[in-house]
Amino acid sequence: MRALIRYTLANLFVSQRFVPPTFLYMVLLAVLTSSDPGPLVTVYAAAGGSLLAASVWITVAVANAEDPVGRWVLLANARRTSDIVIAIAASALLYEVALIGIGLVYPLATGHHTVTVSGLAIGAIAELTCALVGTGVGLLCARPVIVRTGVSTLAGIAMVLVVLLVKALPPVSPMLQRMTSGSAARTALTLTDAVPYVGFAILGAAALYGCGLLAHRVGRRRD
Repeated sequence: MRALIRYTLANLFVSQRFVPPTFLYMVLLAVLTSSDPGPLVTVYAAAGGSLLAASVWITVAVANAEDPVGRWVLLANARRTSDIVIAIAASALLYEVALIGIGLVYPLATGHHTVTVSGLAIGAIAELTCALVGTGVGLLCARPVIVRTGVSTLAGIAMVLVVLLVKALPPVSPMLQRMTSGSAARTALTLTDAVPYVGFAILGAAALYGCGLLAHRVGRRRD
């Protein structure tokens, strides 16, 4: 599995498909968080939403870096479709972890915020949750689930909007609402305030698992 993940990451970097989603994330981060004097947790909500959109694109880029013939060769060596799905998700998440670090540091460098351990913890958990959900959505928008690029793009945009805007759909929308509510404006947050966000992260991991399972089943039929 480690070799498969290394190969998947190397293929992503060689293809340079990571550049457009990374650029999108940096632009959204700069526009939404630069010089923002608001509460740190609220700023991290904007960073999390930006990472959600970028994560979907990054996962699609990882999955589609292989052409169909290359995928067949990879499947012949991996022997199981599930291993390929796991490698794609793990590779995407490893790259997204680096973006999480940027998302945590950039608002501190460009804005004026009261930095607390609890605020950083909430931001990190929130961005991780968005990365998990975005990776799951990306698996459903990439090959072999969706083959055509145009359909994949439209599906990705639609699913990101649904995840962000449907208030009753956990975990991203309720989490971001909590982060931008009046209570988030308090600077005297404690680590206890970060506990509910762990639940959101667990839901995010469950969403990724469900999406990965669906992608595996579709891929097994089409491969």
